[in-house]
Formats: sequence, C-alpha cells, structure tokens
Amino acid sequence: MNEKLLFNFIEQVLATAQAGLTFSKDEFDIARFQSLRSAAANLLAQASTIDVSTIKDWVSLDQGYPTPKMDVRGMILDKQDYILLVRERCDGLWTLPGGWCDIGESAGKSVEREVQEETGFTCDAVQLLALFDKYNHAHPPEFPHAYKAFFYCKITGGKIERQTNETIDARFFKVNNLPELSAPRVLAEQIKLLHERIKNKNPETLFD
Repeated sequence: MNEKLLFNFIEQVLATAQAGLTFSKDEFDIARFQSLRSAAANLLAQASTIDVSTIKDWVSLDQGYPTPKMDVRGMILDKQDYILLVRERCDGLWTLPGGWCDIGESAGKSVEREVQEETGFTCDAVQLLALFDKYNHAHPPEFPHAYKAFFYCKITGGKIERQTNETIDARFFKVNNLPELSAPRVLAEQIKLLHERIKNKNPETLFD
C-alpha cells in the first residue's frame, strides 16, 4: 500500500476512535474505541520510525473533537533577499524557523517567538503568506495531521545565534542555492513560491 494512503487511513481511524471516546456514553462502545485507538497506534508505530509508547502518549493527550495541529514558519529576507534558515538539531537538515503553536498564543505571536528562540532575532509577523494542509503537498507522511502557516516576518532587533536548544546553525541563503531541507517541515518549492510572492508584493494568502 502507498505509504501516504496508509498514514491517511491510520489517522482517520485514530480520529474516529477519538471522536467516539469523546461522545460515547456506553461503556462497551468506549472499550471498543479504546481498542481501536490502541490498534491504530501500534500499526502507526510499525509504519514509522516512532516507537509505540511515544505515539500512545501523543494519542492519549489529544482529547475532545479531533482537529489538525498548527505549525508556523517565518520567512525572513535580508537586504540582498537571502532567506534565513535554521539547521535542526534533530535531523541536521535546514528549515524556516518555526514550530508548533502554543496554547494561549496567536499564530502570529507563536512564529515571532519561534524565530527569536531559534535565531536570536526579534521580529514582527507582517503578512500571512500561506496556510497549507501538509497532505496536499509533497511532505513525507507524518503523524499528526497538521496545517502549516507561513508568515512573512521583518527583523526588529537582536543578533543571529548559531546554536540554540533546537538548532545547530542559522544562516541566510540564496533562493536558488538552498541547502538540504528538512522535508517534513518545509519544501524547496514552497520557499521559492513564497519568496516570489514577497518580491512581487502579492497581498493574497495562498491556502490548501
């Protein structure tokens, strides 16, 4: 079976089980949904490099009606229109600075915080460039289902930090000479598309 189709199927099963556990009152139905969720988590662990205990922890913490998670990324250009990228500590590959939104924090404030934590620069998020569903782009299959919000950000202060808790480097790159990217986080075609829209001062937000 196609890997992407398999991940999509497993996530649909997990979402169904979670909705059932949220709304079911019958104890036997609840037990069935718990068994379904456990089986789906085991299958996901076999189909990925994530151990089953980690997946079950994620699943057990996600309660209520199932919805996608939100990942935010900041596009920052220098005076030569080079793009700021960070090198992830976990896989050694490059990406736009960013990460998961925090509870109680807007998407714009989340990307400003992530940029500062990963690069040392303070910034203002000035434009939402795109809101993409990862399933509609060529990212490798990955749990959980997520939307990706790309913001155009402008530096307001600070100085570049080469290493942080999550990153091991930060540098500016030409759009036509990008390093090897962390594909779960960002794709080269996305960076090039968003860079072009910034340079053309296109005000519309891309989506899906």
